[in-house]
Amino acid sequence: MLFINVFLLFLVATDALMFPKACITPGNNDFPVPCCPLYNGTPCGSGDNRGSCLSLSLSRSEEPIDVSLDDRYLFPAFYFSTICQCKDNFDGFNCGGCAHNRYGDNCEFIRDLVREEIRQKSETEQQLFLAQLDLCKYETDPDYYILRAGDRFRTSTFQFIEASYYDVWCYSHYYATKPFINNTRESGFINFAHGSTGFLTWHRKSLLYLENQMQKCLKDPTFALAYYDWQSDEDCAICNNDLMGDNDDQGYLHPHSVFSDWRMTCASFRYDATYCLMSDCICERPKITRRPGAIPNFGMPTRADVEYCLNLPDVDTEPYTSGSRSSARNCIEGFINQNNLPAVATHNLFHVFCGGTMSQVPISCNDPIFVLHHTFVDKIFEVYLVSWGLTKSSYPDNNIYGHGAYDCITPFTQCTRNREMFVPSSTFGFHYSIYGNF
Repeated sequence: MLFINVFLLFLVATDALMFPKACITPGNNDFPVPCCPLYNGTPCGSGDNRGSCLSLSLSRSEEPIDVSLDDRYLFPAFYFSTICQCKDNFDGFNCGGCAHNRYGDNCEFIRDLVREEIRQKSETEQQLFLAQLDLCKYETDPDYYILRAGDRFRTSTFQFIEASYYDVWCYSHYYATKPFINNTRESGFINFAHGSTGFLTWHRKSLLYLENQMQKCLKDPTFALAYYDWQSDEDCAICNNDLMGDNDDQGYLHPHSVFSDWRMTCASFRYDATYCLMSDCICERPKITRRPGAIPNFGMPTRADVEYCLNLPDVDTEPYTSGSRSSARNCIEGFINQNNLPAVATHNLFHVFCGGTMSQVPISCNDPIFVLHHTFVDKIFEVYLVSWGLTKSSYPDNNIYGHGAYDCITPFTQCTRNREMFVPSSTFGFHYSIYGNF
């Protein structure tokens, strides 16, 4: 087997997630372990020229402080001594699949799927979409585990457990948003998915992964995510039992909602030194909650909020954090308002407006409305990207750890650099519908 010593800094975008079952032996936590599974009889499909087995040397552009205190700083090298690097349009932990929305014997063709506003769908199409989300919430992902740990700094406490397609995806959000550890101190000020330029790229990558995994779950390569355009709504227009579910006074979804029995993965997220504390029995895990409009003085984000963000010429500005002013990213993320002042706005405001599970950042993805909200946020990013003619070289010279142009998006085992997401959606085989005038 040929092992090639390279820096992950130079890898191209692929789509394998955190803990492939083919590389993890539950009970054996002597990391790092090799992770170059066979495809068609050879490691990483090398015999079919699909990929190569790479020895991991470095997974980020800069050496962080106190590496030993946070496994994510050197992800995936903390867990894997080798991984598959797929060529061209191939994809997956063993390079046995195709990249986003590609198909053909050599993945040479690309689809053009349409992500529609959910209210553009017919009633039958709406009910099918809800049922598809629900199915993938319960269907076990055959390829990946999630990690539970009583002490995230002691591998002896690691447990790798099975989860559904949806919950494996949701876990990636949870894992990326745990507080950083720097100089022995925990900090929730910024994380791999929020608070800097990578907010746009992390969520775009995450949605692509979910769409791809749901296509596998449903055995339907034409499945596309939907979005919810909340710009003109004074209340959550899809928070009813025909769509995303109504709720009672305590916030629990109505029994007539498709999602009333959805239970949370990693609900006990407040313990910074752990990973994904929860009951072994799904039936004992807490249900998702939602309370739209329950918090006084926090209404829905508006079209004016979005327009202000779209008219800002700089995609991001120093210091590339929530303190950035005149920053389109910070405006879309929702740390500044139309007056360029610190505020809860746009993306952040919708999370707060929904309340309940959606207002708890690490586990907000447990509520399926998260998907429709973030797909719309990605549409806003797409409109901005196209209107201002952004390219990979437009990604700012950001030195925020995990958010740099050449930093890998955590927790995808094969490196997708942040700058690789600064391309039109057609590159990934989809486009957004027009809803109203947007």
